[in-house]
Amino acid sequence: MKIAPECIQCIFDVRAKEITSASLSDHEKILKLKSFLEYYSQIVTPDTSTTLLSWQAFRKVKELMGSEDPYTSFKTRSHQVAVELLSVIEREIKEKIGFERFHYAVKASIAANLVDPGTPSGIQPEALGEKIRGLRLAIDESEKLYMRLLQSSKVTFLLDNCGEALLDTLLIREIKRMGVELKIVVKGKPYQNDITYKEALEYGFNSLGEVVSTGSDFPGVIPGYVSEEAVKALEWADVIISKGMANYEAFLLKPPSKPVFIMLVAKCGVIARAVGVQKGETVAFFLQGSPDLKKLF
Repeated sequence: MKIAPECIQCIFDVRAKEITSASLSDHEKILKLKSFLEYYSQIVTPDTSTTLLSWQAFRKVKELMGSEDPYTSFKTRSHQVAVELLSVIEREIKEKIGFERFHYAVKASIAANLVDPGTPSGIQPEALGEKIRGLRLAIDESEKLYMRLLQSSKVTFLLDNCGEALLDTLLIREIKRMGVELKIVVKGKPYQNDITYKEALEYGFNSLGEVVSTGSDFPGVIPGYVSEEAVKALEWADVIISKGMANYEAFLLKPPSKPVFIMLVAKCGVIARAVGVQKGETVAFFLQGSPDLKKLF
């Protein structure tokens, strides 16, 4: 999406924190922050996008830190927490059938985006069931997605964060139960705490569908920045399901020709305004207008 003034500060703050949180001396941190600030001032323009600026800035941080994956430890902790959370949700979902079961999986997938083991407000495994039951989506077109999937044979699912992605398997399994063939798109190289192709294979996502690598660390799927296979995965699908803000922002720049179902938490004011909700609210909706249920059958 097109850059807003507050995006420039937000992206800088996130990248600066990645440097200040590193195991370096204060002297080293100051020098690296100075280098980053000089670089950042050169790439900020009124015509840039949040997707491009975030990507360029993260690549510079990786270069300065001498690390291809600065979030390795965080992703490991996130996955460990997700394993505990998964068992809690599985017990809940077994009690449901039909659309109620599907809708619960949608809410679990979105609620998983709220789990953060690195903050005091992170959801504990025992509390997740209650969190999902009480979750109220500000925009909820899950039923329209459910109906569309009943008429579909091919779905491409874009994953987001590591840990969260493990909880997405509940929804992916529900989609498979509908007789749908799946392609699962993941980052080819590390970008923030997003799940990568290597990690997706390690965690068994290839048993759920064909895992497709973007071949890069770019935040979204835009031709020219990712692999041809990832672009073709979007063209192949009857429906695309997209998790997280970064994928949403990329689709605002280059919308696919196929229907895109967005699932995210509006974690900032800019995204909230773009979606039409309040900051912190959760949404599940079709990007290019939802289908008319009467026309689906």
